[in-house]
Amino acid sequence: MVRVEIVRVWAGVTALVLAHLTAPSSMAGFRVKPYLLAPEPNAVTVVWFSDDDTSGTLTVESTGGVSTFASTPSRTEALTYHPAELELLDSNAHTDAPYKHMIRVPSLAPGSRDTYVVRQGDETHEATLSASPPPDTAVRFIIFADCETEPESTGKPTQWPEPGGDQDRVYIADQTEGFRQNLLVIQERSPGFLAFAGDIAQSGGEQRDWDEFWRHLSGDFGCLAGSVPIVAAPGNHDAYGGPKDFGRFTDQGHHRANAKFRTYFATQPNEHRPPQGYHRLDFGSITLISLDSTNGLPDSTDRDTNWHLKARDHGHDFNPGSDQYRWLEEQLADAQKRSAFTFVQFHHVPYSVGPHGFPAGDKGHRHGQDKQSGIPMRVLTPLFIRYGVDAVFAGHDEMYEHSVIRGGAEQLPGDLPDGAEQTPQTRPHDLHVLDVGIAGDGLRGPFLGPGGRFKGLGANKYQVFLADQDAPEVWDGKRLVSGGKHYGHVEVNVTQDPSGQWQAVLTPVYIFPLMDDQGVVTGWERRVYDDEVTLTDKPLSP
Repeated sequence: MVRVEIVRVWAGVTALVLAHLTAPSSMAGFRVKPYLLAPEPNAVTVVWFSDDDTSGTLTVESTGGVSTFASTPSRTEALTYHPAELELLDSNAHTDAPYKHMIRVPSLAPGSRDTYVVRQGDETHEATLSASPPPDTAVRFIIFADCETEPESTGKPTQWPEPGGDQDRVYIADQTEGFRQNLLVIQERSPGFLAFAGDIAQSGGEQRDWDEFWRHLSGDFGCLAGSVPIVAAPGNHDAYGGPKDFGRFTDQGHHRANAKFRTYFATQPNEHRPPQGYHRLDFGSITLISLDSTNGLPDSTDRDTNWHLKARDHGHDFNPGSDQYRWLEEQLADAQKRSAFTFVQFHHVPYSVGPHGFPAGDKGHRHGQDKQSGIPMRVLTPLFIRYGVDAVFAGHDEMYEHSVIRGGAEQLPGDLPDGAEQTPQTRPHDLHVLDVGIAGDGLRGPFLGPGGRFKGLGANKYQVFLADQDAPEVWDGKRLVSGGKHYGHVEVNVTQDPSGQWQAVLTPVYIFPLMDDQGVVTGWERRVYDDEVTLTDKPLSP
C-alpha cells in the first residue's frame, strides 16, 4: 500500500516527498479511466478506479513545469456487485470491490489547459485538464438529464410516442446508441463542464448500470469526462436499489444506491461543496447550484417528491426550514452579488405535462396523482425569483419542455404547495424552467394538455415550448426530414460584449438521425430546436 508520493519539478527545481511503498499486488490497469470533478480557479480533481491496490501516478505538464503525484488507493466496498448481478457478468469480469484514486491537482493557472497522463499498472491515459476560468471569461457548458444507463438498453430501442396521439412507435436507435451519439456531439463542442440533472444510472443500486455509465464517459465508448469536468445532481433512479431482489426503494436498496453515487462523485468538501448531495460551482462568470430533490418532508404529503422513501435519512429535505433550503438561500444571495448568471439544477421538474406533472399522491394518473411528482419543487420558485435565478434545469419527465414563470409585477404562482413563501419581486425577472431529460433514456410524449393521454386533468400553463408539438416531424416517404423529439441537451454560451454587458444563450440541441430513402440511419447531425433563449445581465462588480 502507498501512503503518498509527490514529485514536483518547477523551473528545474525538484522536490521529493518520500513515502512508504510496498510491492504492487499486480499490474492490473483501470476499472474506470480518469475523469474530472470539482473545477476551481486554481485546481481540479482527477479520479479513477483500479482493480487492485497498486498506486498510480498522475503527471501534469503546464507552463509552470511538471508535477507528478502518486495516488493513495482506497478500497470502495460500496461498488461491489449485488449477488443477483454475479450470474449476469462475463466470466472474466473483475467482481471484487475496486480501488478509488483521487488527486486534487493544485496550482493551476486559471483558464489554462494542461496535458496530464495517468499511469495505472500496465495502462496509461492521456488527456487535458484545466481549472475554472477567471470571472471575465466566456463560458460554455452543457446540461442534460436521464441517461439512465443499463446494459439491457443495448438492442432495445425506447418507445417513441406518436405526436398528438396514443400510438406508440419504436425509436430509430437503441438507448445505448442514442446516448453515445449525444456525447459525441457534446465532445465536438468542447464545453467547460458537463452537468447531469439526475437519473444517471437506471438503477443506482445495480453496479452494472454504473459500469455502463462509465463505459460511455470514461471507458471503451469514450472518455469525454477525462477532459471535461462533470457536475452531478442525484435523481430518483440514482436513489433506487433496483427491481425486485435489488431492493427497490427499501432502506437497504436506497442506501446501496446512494453509497455508489457518493463514491463516484464525492470530493473533498469545502464551504461550497458540503458532504451532502447538494453543492455549488462557480465557473467563470456563472454560478451553478446543484440540489438534491430526491425526497421531501413530511413523507407522503404534497411536499414529498418520492412517496416510496419513508425514512428521514433518505435524501435531503428541500422545503423551507430544512438545512438544504437555508444553505440554498445563502448561496443564491451570494451568487446574485458575484455572478452574471445564476443557474440551478435538480432532478424533479416542477412544471411539466409529463407523467410527473401530476400533484403528489398515491391514487395514480387516472385520478390525477403521482407518487414521484415534481410539483413539490415549486416551493422553491419564490426563492429563485427573489434572488434572480436565470434558469432551472431539471429532468424526470424525459422530454424537452420549456416553461417561463414571469416575474415583475405578476403574482407568483398560486398553485404552490403549502409552505411556499409569497414574496414581492426585487426586480422584474423571468424564471426559465427547462426539462432536459433527453440524454439517452425515454422519449416521452405529453400526459397532460393537448395531445396528452389525460386531457381533462389540466396542462402546464407556463409552457412555451414542447418538442412533441412545436417541432413537428416532416417525412418524405420512409425518411425523416426534420423535426420530432430526439435525444439531446441544452448548450449554454455566456459571453460579454465590449460595453461589459453579459449575455447567456440557451440553445436546445437535438441529435438528428440522417436516413436514406429506406429509412435506414446513415449518420447523425446536431440540430437546434426553434426555442433558443437569450438572457442579459449587468456587468460583474469589480
